[in-house]
Amino acid sequence: MLQIIQTIIGLLIILLVVPQTPTENVVLRKFLETGLFTNYSEAKYFLTISTWILICSFLALTFVLNII
Repeated sequence: MLQIIQTIIGLLIILLVVPQTPTENVVLRKFLETGLFTNYSEAKYFLTISTWILICSFLALTFVLNII
């Protein structure tokens, strides 16, 4: 079960990180288009925090799965 969660988190990380480039950020633009955020700064902060949370949870799951 934990391996499935780890795989899903890994795929989410790929979907979030790969389209982010210095010149064009497709994910950030899509977040802004949803209307959930009032400005660019708020959407960028959410994207940054969510990316790091996913990366940390992936690493934690990898560590736990290697101990078990």
